Amino acid sequence: MLKKQNNFVQRFFSIVFFTPVIIFAIFWSAWTYFFLFFYVVMLAMLEFYKLLKQANVAPMRGYGIWLGLLVYTLVFSYYLQDNFSPLLSYGAILFTILIYIAALYSRKPSNPFLDIAVTFLGILYIAVPCGMLHYLAFFKGIYSHQLILGLLIIVWSQDTGAYLVGSAIGKSKLFKRISPQKTWEGFGAGALFALVTGYFMAYFFNILPLWQWLAISAITILTGTYGDLVASLLKRSVDVKNASEMIPGHGGLLDRVDSLLLTIPTVVAFLKITLLCG
Repeated sequence: MLKKQNNFVQRFFSIVFFTPVIIFAIFWSAWTYFFLFFYVVMLAMLEFYKLLKQANVAPMRGYGIWLGLLVYTLVFSYYLQDNFSPLLSYGAILFTILIYIAALYSRKPSNPFLDIAVTFLGILYIAVPCGMLHYLAFFKGIYSHQLILGLLIIVWSQDTGAYLVGSAIGKSKLFKRISPQKTWEGFGAGALFALVTGYFMAYFFNILPLWQWLAISAITILTGTYGDLVASLLKRSVDVKNASEMIPGHGGLLDRVDSLLLTIPTVVAFLKITLLCG
């Protein structure tokens, strides 16, 4: 009981400290938003590759992180339009080639097929979804905080509802083999919180109509939950609870963005499809 209370206090103070910083960075300008998620990509990929090392896999960590950051920056540069730099594209090609060459000089006993594959997995799993976030940032052609902030608030609401209700009354296990602490009661509360939040987002942020905000909430309920479970599966495979202890009460940065990693591409696909069909 005392451990749960301490964890709740740590989570609360982490939220109080970090949430205003995140909101300010997204709200202030395109560049503060860019550097916020640049930092997220870098640290989340670092945590991901550290997890892989515990699984006795040797990814080319430095090359993977640099390529992931280049991909993230390249997409941002593209959406800025006037500031698009072809040099970034050539840099990304160069780092892609270097990953294969680096495997030749690796002195660690490893499986080169697996090492190269997981290096690219880190980019696909973290950098690519964060790069796709730029589509939401420039949804109307110019930078706007509305879609990104709205999506984050929905995700946070789902996580908060699931945590509070699941901790208080949760009994029926959602996926016991992968994540014993998650319950159906928590899932239901998180879904309700997400839908209610999506309803209010339509009134705070007029960039989308009500039905699309509700659809994004519904998407988040599914992809956010599965994103969390996939991350739990990866961590459970190397017998760790959190990717790191960077954020008190929350674990690592990867633990905080795992819900977004499947949600962002799905939301982008949904908006693209509705745009084409509309």
